[in-house]
Amino acid sequence: MANTLDPKDLKQIINLKQDGYSNRQIGATLGICRNTINSYIHLFKGSGYSFKELLKLDNHTLEKLFTSHTTINNKRYDELMLYFESINKARNHPGFTFLYHYTEYSQKVKDPYSYTQFMEHYHRKYAKIKGSMKLEHEAGKEMFVDFAGKKLQIVDKITGEILPVEVFVAMLPNSQYTYVEACMSQKREDFISCCENALHFYGGSTQGHRIRQSKISRYQI
Repeated sequence: MANTLDPKDLKQIINLKQDGYSNRQIGATLGICRNTINSYIHLFKGSGYSFKELLKLDNHTLEKLFTSHTTINNKRYDELMLYFESINKARNHPGFTFLYHYTEYSQKVKDPYSYTQFMEHYHRKYAKIKGSMKLEHEAGKEMFVDFAGKKLQIVDKITGEILPVEVFVAMLPNSQYTYVEACMSQKREDFISCCENALHFYGGSTQGHRIRQSKISRYQI
């Protein structure tokens, strides 16, 4: 079914094009077929307006200028939007992480978006500020790490006691290559040990060897 592109989508296409994205990358990021992106780019260039001038136009003017249609992958996109509703309900829960919810989402649907696209769509839908919200990651530069929101349980083989354990998750954002480990606590010594084990698993360290705050996860190394 054909759908008219929302003016916000038009502006996002322009923003991403100005940021150096190819038409294929724009289509993959926004969930819009590449041929449609190609058509809109031709329309933008033939409109007599520069990209900067188009971004300054109000939504009503954009709708009048560009009335083309697109074929959005509605089922895949709607599944994602529906899952975002459950994410928002959990935002204030202790231990909330986007990485945990992305892992849950990717296991539930047949054709999940990548983690980068997942976060891109979330910030586009719930952005508090205007402009491009793209997340671009260079291979080998960083590793995201965090503890999952829910604990698992293990059984002590000797006593039979059921013990709660934390779930440490590390991910290379460029490839979504993921490492998971259960540990007894979120204390510094367990956190450092888990990071060390993750680096051994990946067979090397990321560029810079530094830890800093991240909007996506609690730690970034």
